[in-house]
Amino acid sequence: MIFFWQNLYKLSESQMSAEYPLKDIRLQQLHDSGFNVANFLCFPPHTLSGREEELRVFLKKHGRISCRHFHDDEKTHFKCPVLYDQTDIDVILKFCLEHNQTFYTLCNEAITLDDSICAGNILVLNEQTYFIEYFHGPGTPRDIESKGSDELKTFNRTIGQPAEGVPPSEAVLKMAYEARKFNPYPIGKRQDNIICWGWRWGWLHYQLQANQFLLKENERLINCNQALERQLEELRNRFENFRSQARQKRLAKYQRG
Repeated sequence: MIFFWQNLYKLSESQMSAEYPLKDIRLQQLHDSGFNVANFLCFPPHTLSGREEELRVFLKKHGRISCRHFHDDEKTHFKCPVLYDQTDIDVILKFCLEHNQTFYTLCNEAITLDDSICAGNILVLNEQTYFIEYFHGPGTPRDIESKGSDELKTFNRTIGQPAEGVPPSEAVLKMAYEARKFNPYPIGKRQDNIICWGWRWGWLHYQLQANQFLLKENERLINCNQALERQLEELRNRFENFRSQARQKRLAKYQRG
């Protein structure tokens, strides 16, 4: 199984509540565009009570489900209550009914993360250029935040130019190719399908930062090496002085007879 997540757009705070679709809508847009998403149910706030049977049927169908919540004001409710990989309907209903008083309740079929081959993000700049960051092994794309430069792989491609980085599997490349065409709605001040979120020193989390660290470390080692060379030269000079003095002493002793 390949478990991969696409991060196609990020909007400014002023657009978040007005134009940024809710999580369930974004999932549905991906599904409608031909991307595979986990099967899910979504209950707006205060709507789960009286619809518990839908959740029972959903759990019976999948055997294991994960329950998460989100708010329509995502800029102030970034992390919401979540309960992963559940099989007990009583536990599920207690958890979801409580938090559905405030949040949207989204329940999806549980994914066996131990079966994951790779996970990561696809960042689409335009129809010609995309970036991929990923890691191999179990986990979700959120785990990228905890990966070091030795684990995180990056790949970028601009059509018509040589690719750079470590290419992922063909299935992921195919997904990236299809993602270039994914334009669900116009956004931003210019009403375009591509938007900028900001800028910072660094690129796709760790790689450039890691390179900068290596450059600084290399500079430090060069400076250390130069200091050692100066010390070595000083020792050589001192040794030559001692040897010269020793020769002069021997010569003087010989001359005295």
